Amino acid sequence: MAVTFDWDGFVQGVEDGVKTLAKNSVGDAVDHARSDAKDFVELNKKSIKRWGEALKAGTISKDDFEFLVGGQKSLAKMHALKALGLSQARLERFRKGLMSLVVRSAFNAVGI
Repeated sequence: MAVTFDWDGFVQGVEDGVKTLAKNSVGDAVDHARSDAKDFVELNKKSIKRWGEALKAGTISKDDFEFLVGGQKSLAKMHALKALGLSQARLERFRKGLMSLVVRSAFNAVGI
């Protein structure tokens, strides 16, 4: 039996968390933050699925998963938020929060 990562549960977790993350890090730019988060998840879909399945199977550890996701941080371009003219500090706060949210959502999708 193949080990599968609950992609839909993962995506839902990210979507649910982005609103709170956005309010705490970029203020009223919730729609732009959602757009950027969705773009990041979609851009990294193949990798996140592969790593999530490896995590679920026990092939990689939680720390390994966090490291792999953290390595994708530079791919989180935040085009929609940048277009609003937000400061680099606010963009970085959102980007870091998004990486944490991705990791937490994946752990929840795997059941750990």
